[in-house]
Amino acid sequence: MREVRIKESTRKRCQITQLDDVSRQRLLPVSLELFHFLYQVEILPFSVYCRIQDTLIEYVKAGPIVKEHLDDLWDLMRRPETDSDICIRKTDHAAFEQVISTIRSTKLAALIKQLPDLDQKTLDLFAQLSSASQMIVAGGIDAEVARQVKASAAYLVSNAIDSDLIVNTLSRMITCDPTLYDHSATVAMLASAIAMRLLPKKLSNKEAELVAQSALYHDVGKTCVPNEILNKPGKFTPAEFEIMKTHTTHGHSELMKLIENGVVIDQIVARVALEHHERWDGSGYPFKKIGALEQSEENGIHLFSRIVMIADVYSALLMKRVYKPAFEPQEAITIMAKEAKGYDPEVFAPFLKCVVRSLNRTASSSSRLLILSKDGKLTEWQGTAKSA
Repeated sequence: MREVRIKESTRKRCQITQLDDVSRQRLLPVSLELFHFLYQVEILPFSVYCRIQDTLIEYVKAGPIVKEHLDDLWDLMRRPETDSDICIRKTDHAAFEQVISTIRSTKLAALIKQLPDLDQKTLDLFAQLSSASQMIVAGGIDAEVARQVKASAAYLVSNAIDSDLIVNTLSRMITCDPTLYDHSATVAMLASAIAMRLLPKKLSNKEAELVAQSALYHDVGKTCVPNEILNKPGKFTPAEFEIMKTHTTHGHSELMKLIENGVVIDQIVARVALEHHERWDGSGYPFKKIGALEQSEENGIHLFSRIVMIADVYSALLMKRVYKPAFEPQEAITIMAKEAKGYDPEVFAPFLKCVVRSLNRTASSSSRLLILSKDGKLTEWQGTAKSA
């Protein structure tokens, strides 16, 4: 582990304390996806801390925001092999959520002004799901968090939106303003659209709600992966990738512990956390399962996992990460089409058609339209939206 030296100017400006196990439990990490929201704040009602190993630095104090201090924290989080994270005190969580919610609403309103043809209902649902998603990312899931996740999933399903609108609105939203992005919320919306509208045999509302819940929880195991790996700006070493892959087994274990302790979460949700990186052709992890559970109870993948894995991959490709750029929606679905053998064809084929149809529908006159052949091959044609 690389040792980080604290500059003398930081020691003079900031309050620095040493952490023990009890004081660590009083902190909540701030996801890097939400960190950039703080740049939109003028007056911060709470302090933001930098934890470096067992040292806690009150780096951004409550009051007027100093952008240079945020820049310093961002640079620190991009350093590899550093045991550090950005965090707030748990007692400030409600205030943090209020700040993020206000900024998200402001950004979504600005986006609607810029792109008035985006679907307002989709964006409203996204905002609600994002709040539930961030409670999970923060860790410390309890009965109240589980209740809110269930309520958000039920609200999503009861307000079913046309799948083309969901795909098109979320794809364009992310491309236009990547800072709005929330991975698990996006996966939940895409997965519920697949479950309710795109499968050969549509799922019931209750089943679709479980799919949405599974999507919101699917990456919960990443809270158990060291931040220096999660936030590494470059490519993983083989050893680091092995650690990253454990988020599937950690997620399953964490959710099963909660279930055993009486928190109301369905066991299928834990199974999806375990299986969402398995692949139809057996090339996934952690157990290299293959095909459908319906054909092999011992080594098959559950339908809900096969749905979430497709939504997860599409969402992840659209997202800018510290270790990769964002792909345009047309690029993302083209990449997936080339790797189609990894996905259940009865789930992927209708999803592929939906994405192609929705993106072509709003393509500009200079766009390369996506052409989908009868055998599922995807190509591009330089044309106009009217020619489609």
